[in-house]
Amino acid sequence: MLKLEDIMTEINTKLQSFGIEINENDVQEGFSRPSFFVKFDQVYRTQYKDSFLREIMVLLYYFPNSRYKYQLEIMEMQQNIEEILKDGLAVKDRHIHISDDIESEVVDGVLQMSFDLEFYDKTDEGEVPGPLMEELYFNE
Repeated sequence: MLKLEDIMTEINTKLQSFGIEINENDVQEGFSRPSFFVKFDQVYRTQYKDSFLREIMVLLYYFPNSRYKYQLEIMEMQQNIEEILKDGLAVKDRHIHISDDIESEVVDGVLQMSFDLEFYDKTDEGEVPGPLMEELYFNE
């Protein structure tokens, strides 16, 4: 079973390839530039008998070097992030495809990107199977 931490770790590992700091705390103030901040905004789990559907909205923020001159830097970073995410995520022994589009916008000089992950997984509850059927008789 994939854990949310495993997915976040894989996203952060991909972003580390840029050599830019990844903030793990809330980004109100006191962070260096450039830097990333990643969070899961909406996380859903739809349970079935012995499996479940997991849906996750991932929000990614990129704070450029300058608060005032950032347009070219943000466009380049947007393209780079789209490139590293185009094939989805390899988490443990699984591949998770990005469900729909990767959406991007710039708000107050910060690049904000969002994308959805959706996958099925089995529960880890260690269900012990009952005895197997030995013989079945039926009348025709």
